[in-house]
Amino acid sequence: MKRSTILYFLVSVLAASCTKDITSLNNNNKAATSVPSSSLFLNGEKNLSDALAGTSVYATPFRVIAQSWTENTYVSEAQYNLTIDNSPQGWWNELYASGTASVLNSLADAKTIIPTDITDTAAQKNALLITDILEVYTYSLLVNTYGNVPYSQALNSKIPFPAYDDAKTIYYDLLARLDTAIAGLNTSGLSFGASDNIYQGNVTEWKKFAATLKLKLALVIADVDPSTAGTKVQEAVNAGVFTSNSDNAVFDYSSAITTNSNPVYQAFISRHDFSPTDLIIDTLLSWNDPRLPLLFTQINGTYAGGVPGAGNGYVKFSQFSSQWLSPSWPGDLLDYAETEFLLAEAAERGFTVSGSAATHYNNGVTASINFWGADSAAAAAYLAQPSVAYATAAGTWKQKIGWQQWLAYADRGWDAWTSIRRLGYPNLDVINPPVGAVSNLPRRFTYPSAEETINPTNWAAAVQAVTGGTADGVQFNLWWNK
Repeated sequence: MKRSTILYFLVSVLAASCTKDITSLNNNNKAATSVPSSSLFLNGEKNLSDALAGTSVYATPFRVIAQSWTENTYVSEAQYNLTIDNSPQGWWNELYASGTASVLNSLADAKTIIPTDITDTAAQKNALLITDILEVYTYSLLVNTYGNVPYSQALNSKIPFPAYDDAKTIYYDLLARLDTAIAGLNTSGLSFGASDNIYQGNVTEWKKFAATLKLKLALVIADVDPSTAGTKVQEAVNAGVFTSNSDNAVFDYSSAITTNSNPVYQAFISRHDFSPTDLIIDTLLSWNDPRLPLLFTQINGTYAGGVPGAGNGYVKFSQFSSQWLSPSWPGDLLDYAETEFLLAEAAERGFTVSGSAATHYNNGVTASINFWGADSAAAAAYLAQPSVAYATAAGTWKQKIGWQQWLAYADRGWDAWTSIRRLGYPNLDVINPPVGAVSNLPRRFTYPSAEETINPTNWAAAVQAVTGGTADGVQFNLWWNK
């Protein structure tokens, strides 16, 4: 794993000082007057990783919704009731809200300062493009969670009540921005260096990241626009996607300072609000999965998972492994296992990629097993089972890939939820509906309640466009999810 010794909390302190009125300098001669773009970029990286790795039901209940985890005591999110703790508002704030705590504001501030504090022309261009890649990633989270969202007018202090752009229009613009980044990155040039906690300034890896993200976004639209999806998939592969776990985009957390540790560790220091679900435990058991002891612990000599939506109680079920609860366990933004499952899907759809769906499926399973700490021999034995082997596993290609991708996303809740929405597997509404569920699996998040109050005209237009009516509900499919 890569390691960085940067003290992230200093970034927030410095950035916060920039929001003060300039007259405050009269009272504190040591107050910072500017923040380096590298610090703001690092802050954006960390905010994004924290958002994706977070466990708070007030913002990031995705592992619970996707049934990798379930709640032990307070079961609202496990029952798909997202209004009790206002998860849609929290997730929106993590990515959008003003101030350095949000992802997009940190990245936008970095882009503003880069032209003034990075003098090398090639390094400046690389830094701007890499920052833009992370903005694309973040907007893809928003548009694929809510539908129409503020985009062209977002983050503009002169427009306090931004319009919501059409989700499809945003999406194609995000793909175009990735094209620009891939074409423009200079792999022999510099970027942020050690201030980049994901790739330590390695521009070649960032180009692979952009191509892999393009592959991922292209397949989201494969059901509604297969022509564009196929073209973008081929372009992404030609540009060079991830080819091993060494390419994984992981944010390295630290055990030295609690606020710099993995959010899962922070959540479990004093509370035990979650347990693995019966579905993931039973699936791992039934397929003799070597990841089982690497993910979870035994309880009373066996493995057992909690029932989604039921008040489970902490001591009754398996818990999370010591490596998963390590303060330095990395935050995973994009990885090789995911890449291979996407290539398997592309092959099944008839898109131009080398290798068979079965080969890519095997590579994806092996990469996930290796990531969690088991060797390739264990992966080969696992794949040799008729219930797992691509040729003999049950169901369509969507079912085979969907189940294995869901397991590989055990620590990536938003992606697990999105994979289920796209491929339909595991079909939680049929095989494991939560006790007391208030709806079927949410297809989207409703808009934050605050938007209806402070931006009512634009909110109402967005609701009409996304849902076809005045009701803002979780049951409505997004434009690509037909």
